[in-house]
Amino acid sequence: MTQVKCPGQDTRFWKADDIFVAECPKCGAEIEFFKDDARRRCAWCGHLFYNPKIELGCAEWCQFAEKCVPDLVKEKKATQTFKERLAELVHSRLKDPAAWERTEKGMEYALNLLKAEGGDPRVVLAAVLLHQVDPDVARQLLEEVQAEADTIAGVLDLLSGAAAERDLNRHLFEDTLALLDPQRPPQFHTRTAQRLSEEG
Repeated sequence: MTQVKCPGQDTRFWKADDIFVAECPKCGAEIEFFKDDARRRCAWCGHLFYNPKIELGCAEWCQFAEKCVPDLVKEKKATQTFKERLAELVHSRLKDPAAWERTEKGMEYALNLLKAEGGDPRVVLAAVLLHQVDPDVARQLLEEVQAEADTIAGVLDLLSGAAAERDLNRHLFEDTLALLDPQRPPQFHTRTAQRLSEEG
């Protein structure tokens, strides 16, 4: 009897945008991703980076997901756990309810931007979570949740404004802050941010 392949993994059922090109955050080279790749190593500079459009799809509910796409499930869980643990620490630091509401709204914007534009979810989401926290405290909290060294460096670069001018993560972070401050004249890097601003 022929074994039926999971439709989520069978490329015959994939859509055109399930295979896409992402820019390496280190050198800018174009790297091809399949939708179920957790991460890829840049062929040009060797940098290992996460799938900017990582999506579990049917693996969110399928009982065989951990056997079918173990790397993808593990990576998604790690990102989720990291975000939740960091959010708890930040929430305990922000005593003002309005400050936490602003952070939650920023997370919502950042998630929409990441989904549409790509970028590194750990770096962007952590920077948004920490944008109202003192830089020294931000480093301490990142170390407390055992963030990787390159994630810590990336987040601190965003918070200090030291990230490269054309860095996608910087664009997403700055667009998130711009969306949170409707009083300022909008200067967005991405079309998605422009759309979210128009939608209110």
